[in-house]
Amino acid sequence: IGIGRFKTAHTGWLTLMLPPTSGLGSRAQHDIVVKRPFHKVYPKDAPASLDYRIGRFSVADESPKLFREANVLYWAKALLGLVYDVIDRAIAGASEPIPFNIPRVHFVEAGLALSYCQQDTGVKKPASKAALIRAGFLLEEVIDGGDADFVKYIHNMDPNPLLDPDEFGYDFALFLAFTQHVQYVKTGGLVFISDYQGTHFTLW
Repeated sequence: IGIGRFKTAHTGWLTLMLPPTSGLGSRAQHDIVVKRPFHKVYPKDAPASLDYRIGRFSVADESPKLFREANVLYWAKALLGLVYDVIDRAIAGASEPIPFNIPRVHFVEAGLALSYCQQDTGVKKPASKAALIRAGFLLEEVIDGGDADFVKYIHNMDPNPLLDPDEFGYDFALFLAFTQHVQYVKTGGLVFISDYQGTHFTLW
């Protein structure tokens, strides 16, 4: 699909032996995006060249990167869910319907996949081969639309929306800023989501 600053992205399909009732992998041959971290390998005689090849990390270096990113997505989904819990309780306790629509968005569905290889342990037994991790992958749901629909709403170094008041999506960016305030207050100032980006329905 493409190459970002830190990961390559490829089309893929996911089939789980025990699929969930909804979400990623809920149907056979579920279309997904397969991502994997990389580093740039430049020619030795031209280290500043624009030409480079894709280099992969060792399993020891790759696994922590993937687990860290998956963990960030896990916490982001929880923090966004916290905001909607606050909103839903406020609506339920209101004496009359609210006079505006509240955006309902979610973070991209994702999961980790590990590829294993068999290695002979040297023990002369039927089950003498140990399964070793060969590579790791971050699996994500396919987002409808393309780059034209992608918007960066709030930068991670500025609490104000990146969009101007007259731009489409500004009201949504204000809503995302509101979610940051709720997260900050409800966690006692410990954490909030920054660097909001995505579409009007899916964030990542």
